[in-house]
Amino acid sequence: MHFCTKSILQQLSKIKIGIAGSPKAMESFLQHLHKNPTYELVGSFDTTEERNFEQFYGISPLSDFVKRADAILFCGLNHLHLFDTIVECIKNSKHILFEKFPELNYTELSLLQKLRNEADTIFYITNVHGNGCVYTTARQSVQKPSFIQHEINIPFNIKFTDHNSKEILYETIDMVLRCVNSNVNKVKINKQYIFNQKPDEVKIHITYDNCSTSEIILNTISKSHKNVLTLYQKGKIITADIQDYKVEETRLDYDLEHKLPFESVSSNTSLSQKMNHFEKKILYFDVIQKDLLNFVDCVTNRISPLVSLEEALNVVSVMQNFAYSQHESAV
Repeated sequence: MHFCTKSILQQLSKIKIGIAGSPKAMESFLQHLHKNPTYELVGSFDTTEERNFEQFYGISPLSDFVKRADAILFCGLNHLHLFDTIVECIKNSKHILFEKFPELNYTELSLLQKLRNEADTIFYITNVHGNGCVYTTARQSVQKPSFIQHEINIPFNIKFTDHNSKEILYETIDMVLRCVNSNVNKVKINKQYIFNQKPDEVKIHITYDNCSTSEIILNTISKSHKNVLTLYQKGKIITADIQDYKVEETRLDYDLEHKLPFESVSSNTSLSQKMNHFEKKILYFDVIQKDLLNFVDCVTNRISPLVSLEEALNVVSVMQNFAYSQHESAV
């Protein structure tokens, strides 16, 4: 670890953290916690076992787990009684670090936002792609994009469930919305059924109050992987290949040809267009360790998280347009 990073870690307060989720999800996150000296692990709770939510000789295992920690880290998405569990955490003034966007509806998220404001706690959502170095580099390269396209292709021979689809759409919608500093005006969903009873391709078209537009394309019957975010701004195009960790900028330059010194531009002077491509430098970092460090910073210095319940509400507002028909829900 870099000396400067160590110095920052030493200055931040240590947080007693409890980790919740399935055993597999918790195990994958434990290695990151052990590398971070700003956390003290005080316990774990399997939220995929129904019996863990039952009282044992008058004692609630969940309540005992929550009371021992300053913050709770929720790993993965497979949680039983998720809303009630989060409510108990917030009512006990516990900060929350959620690895993915919680699968809750708009009403539940709104209530959590109200409770969180009253408790004055931090609710930090990690969005690995949306907080990663590729997206960050691309986002910082534009100021007012007029059109945003995010195209994701999933190979047809990979087992891809509705659960996986929702997870990707949550993350992608958040990334697109944070590129545009404007409210959503209209959402249009287009679903294509080719081989399956569930959509094989989904297109989400979003129009904003500032007249910018964005398009998300999720294709699950592709021949190969693809995860590319393209930002169009007047004078340049930013292409971010999130899978291959690559960001390119394209500019269209105009060169004057046959122009004599001190000659003014006239109708006889021709303009040649030149397309310039160059790769942008990416500052690589471990996004999970960065999120863990930022979470401590938010708790210690009362800084608002980059992605929190407000962003989750914005995402769910868009996802509400993505209503499955009865035959899709039955699949």
